Amino acid sequence: MKQKLVMLGGLAVLVAGVVVFAAAQGRQGGPGGPPPPPPPPNLDRMAQDLGLTDAQKVQIKAILDAERDAIETLHPKFDDLHKQIEAATANGQFDEATVRGLANQQAQLMADQMVEHERAKSKIYSVLTPDQRSRQEAMRQRRSPPDGAFRLGQPPPPPPPQPID
Repeated sequence: MKQKLVMLGGLAVLVAGVVVFAAAQGRQGGPGGPPPPPPPPNLDRMAQDLGLTDAQKVQIKAILDAERDAIETLHPKFDDLHKQIEAATANGQFDEATVRGLANQQAQLMADQMVEHERAKSKIYSVLTPDQRSRQEAMRQRRSPPDGAFRLGQPPPPPPPQPID
């Protein structure tokens, strides 16, 4: 009986260790890193939905490639800042000025990433005809939730109050 309890306890410790290890592996590059970029537009789908010409497809592909290249240059900087934040807070140490400075640098990189994305959107918009712009705007509005609605990454709104019987 005692041997079974020891084996069961050892098995439980082993399973817990595997779970902790797997969770740690899954977090690498996650918390503290940059938010994932929005998925790249599917150029073929965009061409079909908007009726793009071959010349427009070439222009838009060049814009998307330039945006991807610009954003990819930011990734090593995000990684470096994440490592610096980890080092600055290792073993329970905390220097607010250091962490705040690193967090501000990371926020600046996030802003740079957002600016690159919006710049690309603006350039693509300038390639579209007025009719294609209208169709693009209609598709964007259909994809966007109304103000106050649930958005990815946010908790869902609370349920409405239940009437009291």
